[in-house]
Amino acid sequence: MAVKLLINGKAGAGKTDLLRTLGKESFVVSRDAKSFSLKVPHMLVDTFYDMKTLCFGGDTTVDGEKTHIDGIMDKLELFNERFGSYPEIVAIDSVSQIFMDVIDKASQKPNVYGSQGAEVTKEMAILTSFIHETLELNGISVILLNHVIEEKADGKTTGNYISFGSGKFLEKGGFYSTVNESITLVSEMKHRAVHMRGEDKQARTAIIDLPDKMYVANTVDPSKSKSLKEGEEYFSLKAHIDLLLSQQTDLAEWSF
Repeated sequence: MAVKLLINGKAGAGKTDLLRTLGKESFVVSRDAKSFSLKVPHMLVDTFYDMKTLCFGGDTTVDGEKTHIDGIMDKLELFNERFGSYPEIVAIDSVSQIFMDVIDKASQKPNVYGSQGAEVTKEMAILTSFIHETLELNGISVILLNHVIEEKADGKTTGNYISFGSGKFLEKGGFYSTVNESITLVSEMKHRAVHMRGEDKQARTAIIDLPDKMYVANTVDPSKSKSLKEGEEYFSLKAHIDLLLSQQTDLAEWSF
């Protein structure tokens, strides 16, 4: 069984920091315009060529020489060789950056009868298919980190969070429409809180026992973490994934 989780948050909210509770059972695809500093198996994607190359690798010409570019699957094979199994979880940090890469690449081509929009749609279809068919259906859970912005009206923030970008993929709901489980990381009075529900926050869950939100411990100075009420716990991404997986197991007997 596998689950797919979307993690939303504004720039600097600490989305990547949530990955620190993951271990060597996980693999992070880092395409976030910055170095990756956590002790979790990962690959750095310095340059985006096209979606097939990102997902499956391929040959391309760099500085006049034919070069093989390792894709995610190439790295997962290396992961399997080193650890004796494929990762239980693949996190993509971030899908919003990859979406903008796709838009940027498409904009460099002549826009003949809407060909740029068609190119974006085709590339995003490759990614969503790869996530579902190559990863999920083979038992690998997927975490998608997604940059969102706070909606503004008359120059003031409304508290609603929206994805950025353009095209039919976004019109259909973007990555939010591809998942059943979505959380949003929000800064609240110097503390970070993970919202589990709320269309305004692009958060939703099928697990009725989860609270509407959970606070995240301060990983820099734990003494400054939000004080919790009796019975409350700090949010842990690994524990959350484990809970979602247990729910999948409970529902398996009802699937035909």
